[in-house]
Amino acid sequence: MKSKVSTLIISLAMILLLWEIGSLVINRYFLPSPAVSLATAAKLLTEGTIWPHILASFRRITIGTALGLLAALPVGICMGRFKAADELLGAFFRFIYPVPKVVFMPIVVVLLGIGDTAKIFLIFLAIFFQITIIIRDSTASLGQEENDVMVSMKAGPVNILRHLILPGILPGILTALKTSLGISVALLMITELFASTSGLGYYIMNSMDSRNYPEMYAGIVILAMMSAGMYGFLELLEVRLCRWYYA
Repeated sequence: MKSKVSTLIISLAMILLLWEIGSLVINRYFLPSPAVSLATAAKLLTEGTIWPHILASFRRITIGTALGLLAALPVGICMGRFKAADELLGAFFRFIYPVPKVVFMPIVVVLLGIGDTAKIFLIFLAIFFQITIIIRDSTASLGQEENDVMVSMKAGPVNILRHLILPGILPGILTALKTSLGISVALLMITELFASTSGLGYYIMNSMDSRNYPEMYAGIVILAMMSAGMYGFLELLEVRLCRWYYA
């Protein structure tokens, strides 16, 4: 744990140092120093003006991720457990999975409008396909011997799901959530740039349009902090819930 904290501090120090050097070398108004940007971020957080945008973005990404996970669980488990389900859905997933989900944004906006529903749905779409594939592969890789033992002990489908499948695929689910977080944040930014009046993406773009570069960089810093906090929370869950896996 101490090693991770030390590594994190060193990484942050390097980023700030490179940022400071870049600011000094370029010496233009559109690249303020990290001290100015961090002071602006602290001011926005203290005064509370940016909190509605933080909460709007956090709500969209958490709801979209939760819905994507809930939908991916039954589909991924069925595809991993039953060959017929995998063959039936496999071709569909092979076609849709590699396609960047942002290309569906015009269709989603036309169908669902420009409100939160469209933004949440796009995040849901990306998470669903990403995690379904991981769950399918994790389920398929579970040992047949363990399954046969449970069946021989007269364990029903519910007990097999609860005591074998879900614990077995949990590390894969958490890893998939961590790896898909960057995709979710990128989609969040793109959707909030389009016909939006709230969210960190909107705030950052609005600050850029008004040439308020300290606030623009402050928004980027706060978005990075939010993303890092979510990633850290998932890592903490992984350590707490999957000790048996990493022992």
